[in-house]
Amino acid sequence: MKKNYKSYFEANQKRWDELVSHHIKSRYYDLEGFKHGKTSLLPTELKELTNLEGKSLLHLQCHFGMDTLSWARDHGAIVTGLDFSENAIEMARELSDVLEIPATFIQANVYDIPTVIHEQFDVVFTSYGVLCWLPDLTGWAKAVSHCMKSGGRFYIVDTHPYGEMLDERYSDRVSLGYPYTSKNGVPHEWEEDGTYADPEGVTTILKNKTEYGWYHSMSEIINALLQAGLHLEFLHESTKGFFKYHPDMVKRADGLWEFKNMRPEIPLTFSLLARKP
Repeated sequence: MKKNYKSYFEANQKRWDELVSHHIKSRYYDLEGFKHGKTSLLPTELKELTNLEGKSLLHLQCHFGMDTLSWARDHGAIVTGLDFSENAIEMARELSDVLEIPATFIQANVYDIPTVIHEQFDVVFTSYGVLCWLPDLTGWAKAVSHCMKSGGRFYIVDTHPYGEMLDERYSDRVSLGYPYTSKNGVPHEWEEDGTYADPEGVTTILKNKTEYGWYHSMSEIINALLQAGLHLEFLHESTKGFFKYHPDMVKRADGLWEFKNMRPEIPLTFSLLARKP
């Protein structure tokens, strides 16, 4: 990365370290259900990322590891998870031990991957609210490629750039309140008392309220992967979300979210699969 983003990363890390203790108690994550065998994975990735039995899988920005462990327990993958939050990685390791699901967890920033990971994987996976914390997608894509075996797969499912623009402050209409892309690497700054895992803000009051994020266009995402030498196999877009983007949204039985009264035909998530030659 050409610019120094250290202060932004440090602020975000403090916030995510604090979020772990709230997320493990939230209905959104349903940790107790997971402990009793419920998968934390959603229908999109379960449909699109298959044939993982015996495959090595690296999960980037894994939070406290529920998805990582789901790939191992339910799909037979040999898993490694990486996240920059110390508290998240400690919790992930604890879950791995308690549930007796073999896994390796590494605390590191994604951009430090070339210096901390020397193994290459059959699959690199990342999902749901990941790209918004990354200022430089060129460096990110190079890190992804660094971890992949020849012929390996990279899969991502995340908020669609259009979905990132939705203004959640208005319940009576669907409007756009945020930019399509960040200019010159300048982050957007938020002051947030709570968390997406508690959208009503009833139970979560945080000390670390400041967070920084970056908006990325679809062309920026795809071009970064292509420039890193990966070959795109598919790109899908969906009107379903993975959290409550807007006050009118409700959670479906399958864990995805959709608008209840309003029916804007706009993409909220995207997924893509790329392969290393």
